[in-house]
Formats: sequence, structure tokens, C-alpha cells
Amino acid sequence: MNKAKLSSFAIAGVIGLASFNPITTLAAETKTESTTQTEINTDGSETKDKKAEFDKKMKAARERWNSLSQTQKDEVYTLLENEINEHNKLLDRLVELKLLDRSDVDNYKANHATKYQKIKESGEYPLFKGKGMDKNHKR
Repeated sequence: MNKAKLSSFAIAGVIGLASFNPITTLAAETKTESTTQTEINTDGSETKDKKAEFDKKMKAARERWNSLSQTQKDEVYTLLENEINEHNKLLDRLVELKLLDRSDVDNYKANHATKYQKIKESGEYPLFKGKGMDKNHKR
């Protein structure tokens, strides 16, 4: 019995020691001399670059929006209104299933409708308010 216990401890010890050895990885053969792991920017410059690129795209989108005819803008507003109405149907169904409270849903719908009306009345680009912009999408 003691020999079995000692053998078990010895095997466990060998396995334990083997787990402390550094793991060697084999990389696929490449045409370059070495492969390196992609470095992560810790200074946040990549995030700033992405944000600047996004802001640039949004500015271009707002400029294109301003070049649309009123009929085209109204078509987009109609699609957004349809989307809001469908979302409201979902919220009503969730109230019926007693997953949400009616007063909370009514407040949400009222706030959402007010925001939509303000955006539509202002005639501004209706999506993605950028950083540094007010509620009317102006800097």
C-alpha cells in the first residue's frame, strides 16, 4: 500500500515538475526571418486614430445628408419613424408579457418620440450624434 502511494506521489511530482518547464511553440515556416506578435498600443493612439477616422466619416455623411433633396430626407425620416413604431410594438408586447412596466415604457416612448421630432424639425443628419455635438447634432 505504501509503495502504491509513493509511486502515485512520484508520478504526480514528475508531472508537476514537467508543467514548470517553458513551453516551446513551433511556428510555421515563413519567408521572413522571424515572426513577431502584434504589439498593442498602450498610449491610446490607435483608439484616437479610429475615433478621428470615425468623426471624419460622420462629417462626410452629414455633408452628403445636407446635399440630399427634401424628398430624400423625408424618405429617410419615414423609415426611421417606421423603425420607431416597430420598436414600440415590441415594447408593448413586453409589457403584455409583464417583462416591463407600462409607465417605464410610456416614458421611454415619449422621450424617444420627442427626440425624433427635434431631429426631424432641425433637418439634421438623424444618426450618430458625434462627440462634442449638442442634441441638435451641431458642434
